[in-house]
Amino acid sequence: MKRTCCNNQEGQVIIIGLVFLSIMLLFSGAILVFVSNFLKAERQNISKDQALHLAEAGIDQAVYKLNQDADYNGESNQALGNGTFTTTVSVVNSSTRLVSSTGYVPNSVNPQAVRVVKATMSIDNSVIAFNYGVQAGNGGFLLKGGATVNGNIYANGDITATNGVHITGSATAANPPGVAADQVNANPMPNTGSIIFAKTTATQDFAQSFKISAAEQMNNIKFYIKKVGSPSNITVKIVNDNAGIPGSEVLMSGTLSASSVTTNFGWATATMPSTPILDANRSYWMVLDTSSNSSKYYILGANSNGYANGIGKIGKYGASWSDTSPAGLDGYFQLYLGGDSSILGGSTYVGGVYIGTTGSDIAWAHNVVGASVTGPLYCKTGSHNNKACDVSRPDPTPQPMPLSDANIQDWKDDAATGETISGDYHVGWAGDTLGPNVITGNLLIDGGGTLIVAGTLYVQGNIRLTGGGKIKLASSYGSSNGVIVSDGYVILEGGSSFAGSGEDGSYPFLITTSACPVASGCDGHDAVYQSGGAGSVAIIAQNGNVDIEGGSALKQVTAKQITMEGGATLLYDSGLINANFSSGPGGSWKYQPGSYVIVK
Repeated sequence: MKRTCCNNQEGQVIIIGLVFLSIMLLFSGAILVFVSNFLKAERQNISKDQALHLAEAGIDQAVYKLNQDADYNGESNQALGNGTFTTTVSVVNSSTRLVSSTGYVPNSVNPQAVRVVKATMSIDNSVIAFNYGVQAGNGGFLLKGGATVNGNIYANGDITATNGVHITGSATAANPPGVAADQVNANPMPNTGSIIFAKTTATQDFAQSFKISAAEQMNNIKFYIKKVGSPSNITVKIVNDNAGIPGSEVLMSGTLSASSVTTNFGWATATMPSTPILDANRSYWMVLDTSSNSSKYYILGANSNGYANGIGKIGKYGASWSDTSPAGLDGYFQLYLGGDSSILGGSTYVGGVYIGTTGSDIAWAHNVVGASVTGPLYCKTGSHNNKACDVSRPDPTPQPMPLSDANIQDWKDDAATGETISGDYHVGWAGDTLGPNVITGNLLIDGGGTLIVAGTLYVQGNIRLTGGGKIKLASSYGSSNGVIVSDGYVILEGGSSFAGSGEDGSYPFLITTSACPVASGCDGHDAVYQSGGAGSVAIIAQNGNVDIEGGSALKQVTAKQITMEGGATLLYDSGLINANFSSGPGGSWKYQPGSYVIVK
């Protein structure tokens, strides 16, 4: 009996032990399942986060690619890190794109983590600025016969305004720059070498030493340059020489606008203040100083030991400099010194020209004659004015033209994406729609015909609108501006007119590269002749003369030399300060604020 009792107790212990062991095994199994699920979820979350980063990288890639090619429509399965991304780009309108980007990360637990983001891209409307109703080059601006400018005037030369003409804004006549560059390194063309800067911190800036031939004011410097992506503006500094490298003393500085530089080599201008005057017996450095970014940088045209009066260096201003690679490269540049002193006005009585309507509207030139000025009058000398000269300001500095040659070439290239039309093209009463197109001959619009511009046009010959001919932008332009480029002269007369897309801020820009009347083939014509109410148009003729008369009206005019007479009126639109183009140099793409959305 006693043995049986012990056996029962032992059996009970074994049973209890087995039950406890089962409980522990179940508890351990639950913990293992929990930890396994937790780790799996964490791996999935990490994979999803990685997929989101990949999708965002796809958006960044789309912005970069759009700024290289406006027709970019996306790409598939691009490897990055431990996954891939796929982007698609949809056209909303000429100035808007919708980008969808999907990031993928393979996972042994979850076959793949997927995240999707979308963002809207729009044209950066701060790229090209037309800050003045009238901007003239060194040929100056001539107003006569009751002409009126409702806006501001800036000329890199004289503003001749007599017989009671009116300027409702400010008028500035800068001392014109020299016609020929004082220092030049630009041979051969195209360039045989190049210097990359602003791509890394160590090669963020470029410097070129130089000497000038005479102690005169420096007006501007041109650089033969192109860009990758959309880098920041360049600050051009003139500094002292410190034992063969750029010194720390900044003598003057100006800005080379990124908007004037395109993805193709071209000359872009940086304006410099008119003081101080440099010493012709000393060496100086021009430093191109900007920020660095591996996907947004500049490339400067160069040659090997091509400039006798200086050397090139690469590095970072305020840090260290080294020889270019390969050594001995000199950057391509043209440096201009000052020309004659400017004159504003010209009458021998007060009121030959009325300038300004408010106390902030100014008149500013070296010499002002015969002016009645509402606001301040800044000049070194003057006579027959309604107030004495305020001599506190130095003479105004010449300003670069708003478009560089490279900007204009971009529009020509954009037009070339469409069909090339051989010979002359005539738009009659029935009207027509064109763009993008290249026309190898002349463009004639007459008989009340209307040309609808649906894309950039490049006319290699002349343009003539007469007999009620009209040019209108297609509705697809929205609030953007459209462009017609011509290599010949332009005649606008006989009630011809222009119109935008119908939305506010949309204008046709008529641009000619013509140097008429001095170039061959001009037949006595100016680069642009406008008479008889051309309406809502901006005219650009940076190499030639523009003559506006006979009751004409327009929004903006820029030319080497401008004449307004016979009751012509210019009504400047302040929206042109930030001219928004649907393609070409204004086509710098950016995120639209608030458009970023995580879809999945």
